[in-house]
Amino acid sequence: MTIPYPVTILLGSIAEAAAADLGIMMAIALADEEGSLLFFIRMDKALPASTEIAISKAYTAAALRMSTREAGRLALPGEALYGIQHTHSGKIILFGGGIPLCLGGQVVGGIGVSGGTVEEDELVAEAAVKAFAEMAELAEKIRPCLVEVLNNREPSTSLEKQLWEAFRGDVFLLPKEISRLLAGALILALRGHPPRPTAAPAGRNLPK
Repeated sequence: MTIPYPVTILLGSIAEAAAADLGIMMAIALADEEGSLLFFIRMDKALPASTEIAISKAYTAAALRMSTREAGRLALPGEALYGIQHTHSGKIILFGGGIPLCLGGQVVGGIGVSGGTVEEDELVAEAAVKAFAEMAELAEKIRPCLVEVLNNREPSTSLEKQLWEAFRGDVFLLPKEISRLLAGALILALRGHPPRPTAAPAGRNLPK
């Protein structure tokens, strides 16, 4: 289970808008449930180093099933993950800005943001996480209404493509924030992902 690619584009644009609101040029990465890169953007004049940091934050959040801030806490001397930064070819990040994306209690990806302070990176990442949660909640409400369409009319992939093109083109003339949330919710509903996103449980499922 992973995030549909059109949804990663929507989440990336939401994070980019949040960074622009802060007036900070950032790098934004989204990874699948195994930490592989799905989406990346680096805004003009973002720090060159932010590219690899954002990608590694997304990887860490997805692969460890926890935020990079939590990973940093657990990597302190005497804690469960002490020394983990020396594994995985140095891709593990131990400061804030990477957050897992969860659906139905399962991690389906991660977002990593770099370019500002740790707190600013987290604010931007959290904007995308919050939007993803709202998409999933809307998908839960929309899904029953799509049963007839999915069973009797068009293949879901065809309908998904039409919906994505329509929303991307602002056909419905909705505010961008609402348009993105609704588009993401429809795509999630069509893909049949489990509803009710939950935060990744801190300190669980730790690597041995």
